[in-house]
Amino acid sequence: MTRTTETAVDRYMTLVDRAVHEPEALKELEAVFAPKATVQFGELPPVTGLADITEFYRRLSSDLADSKHVWTTTVLDEATIEVRFITAWRAADGRLGSQGGIEHVTVDAGGLITELRVLIPQSDGA
Repeated sequence: MTRTTETAVDRYMTLVDRAVHEPEALKELEAVFAPKATVQFGELPPVTGLADITEFYRRLSSDLADSKHVWTTTVLDEATIEVRFITAWRAADGRLGSQGGIEHVTVDAGGLITELRVLIPQSDGA
């Protein structure tokens, strides 16, 4: 049986949206990610360590004028969380975009994210 709850992932998703308008919010990533955590978006190379993860999100949010995530978090066991999400954004140049996917997240005994993998479905070109 799965259950849903407030987790580090829920705080992370909210933080990513806030960072677009409040870049200083990225300092709060240390309360969400373990120091040697790894983040991997789709086929991009993984980013490891809190400093590099913070810089990754700083670059990502600096290209946006607005961002909004909607998600469902399901705790599968003590160390594994699955997140189904959709996100919509407006780029700094005015272009609009949206995407959905699934995140597979591992957390440590303290509830901090140690690994976050974002699986983005391949477009069929339609």
